[in-house]
Amino acid sequence: MDMVNTGIVRGVWRVLALLLLLVAADGLAAEPVQKHQRGEFHFFTGPAADWVELHSVAPAWDEKRLASEGMRWRTWLLDSQYARFGGERRRYFDHVYEATSPSLLTEAGKVEIDYNPEFETLTIHEISLRRAGEWLPRLKPDAITLGRRETEFERDMAMGSVSALIVLDDLRLGDLVRVRYTVAGHNPIMAGLDHVGGTFALTTPLLARQLRVLFDADAQPQEYRDARVAPAQVERTARYLAWRYRADAVAAVVPEDRNPAWFFPYPYVMVSEQRSWADVAAWARGLYPPAQPLSQDLQQRIAQWRALPDVPARIAAALLAVQEEVRYFGVEIGDNTHKPAEPADVWNRRRGDCKDKSRLLVTLLAAMEIEAYPALVSAGSGKRVADTPAAASAFDHVIVQVRNGRQLLWLDPTQVGQRGPAAAQEIGDFGFALPIAADTRALVPLARNPDNASRSRVLERYVAEAGGEALAMSVRSEYSGIAANSLRRDLRAAGSEQLGRRYADFYRRRFAGLEVAQALKVDDDEGSNSLVVSESYRIVKPWTQSTSGRRALDLSADSIGGALSLPESLRRQTPLALSFPSEISHRIELELPAGWRWSGATAQRKLDDAAATYRYRSGEEKGSVFSEESFVAREASVGVERMNAHLDWRRQAREQNLQRWVFSLPPAEADKARKARMNDLLRDVMNDNKKATKEKNEN
Repeated sequence: MDMVNTGIVRGVWRVLALLLLLVAADGLAAEPVQKHQRGEFHFFTGPAADWVELHSVAPAWDEKRLASEGMRWRTWLLDSQYARFGGERRRYFDHVYEATSPSLLTEAGKVEIDYNPEFETLTIHEISLRRAGEWLPRLKPDAITLGRRETEFERDMAMGSVSALIVLDDLRLGDLVRVRYTVAGHNPIMAGLDHVGGTFALTTPLLARQLRVLFDADAQPQEYRDARVAPAQVERTARYLAWRYRADAVAAVVPEDRNPAWFFPYPYVMVSEQRSWADVAAWARGLYPPAQPLSQDLQQRIAQWRALPDVPARIAAALLAVQEEVRYFGVEIGDNTHKPAEPADVWNRRRGDCKDKSRLLVTLLAAMEIEAYPALVSAGSGKRVADTPAAASAFDHVIVQVRNGRQLLWLDPTQVGQRGPAAAQEIGDFGFALPIAADTRALVPLARNPDNASRSRVLERYVAEAGGEALAMSVRSEYSGIAANSLRRDLRAAGSEQLGRRYADFYRRRFAGLEVAQALKVDDDEGSNSLVVSESYRIVKPWTQSTSGRRALDLSADSIGGALSLPESLRRQTPLALSFPSEISHRIELELPAGWRWSGATAQRKLDDAAATYRYRSGEEKGSVFSEESFVAREASVGVERMNAHLDWRRQAREQNLQRWVFSLPPAEADKARKARMNDLLRDVMNDNKKATKEKNEN
């Protein structure tokens, strides 16, 4: 091509480029970005960034393709797009939904968008309704309010978030609501070590779902992808690398009850840039520098703990002080979201969140030459954290790892009500942890502490009074380990008086004539972490059946009955959680009055399941009828593949757990009871005759 023609061609392209810029500028002028101030906070309205791809909304719902009959909501579109290239950190959302009932229109007309103004900005692109096929704009910036909405405040956490609150006018049944917005920015304390993702099913039918993540062009992303989600479609441009996940016509997920904490019923995807758990641990170590000098009073406490006879006692004493003397409250704003406060400050103000309390405990233990480290865990994901890409955002809780020689302990300074040796302390079912230690290269399996257990032993005893017309009932319950901790927390929250009323009302479901004979008594041995609760009642007319020669009493070892209860969802597609560890024994005795005979027979039964065992024994012993039952959990959960067998085991054990004791009275008492019954019948007949005669005379 000669130089003249080349110059002409270049000139034409310059003109075309200028025209395109003018058109683009004209478009931006038609829809400029505008700032809207609300006191100390603000938001923007305007178009989405050029990297966003606008997703279309289906013209109609195909009921044959995706059934929605009987559903309260229909989700037409859920689109989330993340920009993670060129230093960008933006997330774009497009949500289109429909309420299918008039009673839901009020809820459907309330839109709430959360962001953190300290490091994020909110830009609202569109709020509109589709009615009869036409999109009607409903974005009215002047009607949008901003306010702090500390949704976590009831959990003793201040997050610093702000909500944009929008109320839609003239919303009618059949309208589709569309909300599109972008939140730009990220928490700098995270140093970019976060991950993004989303679920690919909801509790509502979902017509279209997209997750699109844009990385730097040379990035090497890593992912966790549920097998139910199709692989990503990858597109590389000069500007970015795009990973796109799609799903269409996704049926609603019906959650089932009593799932393990680690289980998540919805298919999901998590993606991030390539990194290792060692990288995350190195980032975290920078947030936990050596502590500043401690206050004089705290140093005196440390000196007292040093005088204790051994290391386990010192660990237990320091743990108890942090748990009970520093109340839980977190100010999760700015650097405080992940950087703990100075231990001296935490102790002086007597409050802190999990990272504050963990760093304080580690500092106290280090002052006694006990090796300990903060450890990151996920209370929300549990053991699923091992499946996710390595990221600081994978964790939501901090505990403490103690390396006492060959013994490894896990302690949670945020717990309250715990007592006893350090090796017996309960710890959540977190599955894995990331210790903030120099030698950390990967996640570490987190097992419960070696002496951790949960034991309950109940003795329920009945003694006949007034010739069998009433029963004196006493219940002695012994708790240790996790069971003692749990009851101690209940006592702290409700008090012994309220707890006593609750227990009495529970027994009144079975015995209407129950009265409290003595107030609830609690004996707490904190050193051994054991607790004894004593109850005393009197029951008038306790018998389920009462004839002239027989008495029947319905009983149940209630402490075990709860462990054997059936879940609400019986045709399960998801695992079932068990209380683990758990050992429960419950003995019921009834002292036989003179001449009474029990019509039952000595019995013994063993029911074994892979997840738990149940034992039953009954008979007569030293003038009393008794039954003994025991339950021991072997596993923390039951998988779907064993569910039918396990539920059958529960049904058999429950049938044994519910029992009726029948007694025969001696002849003299039977005759006396027969005469009393006859007298009662005659008295009723005479009263009825008198009433009829009176009514006849009055008429």
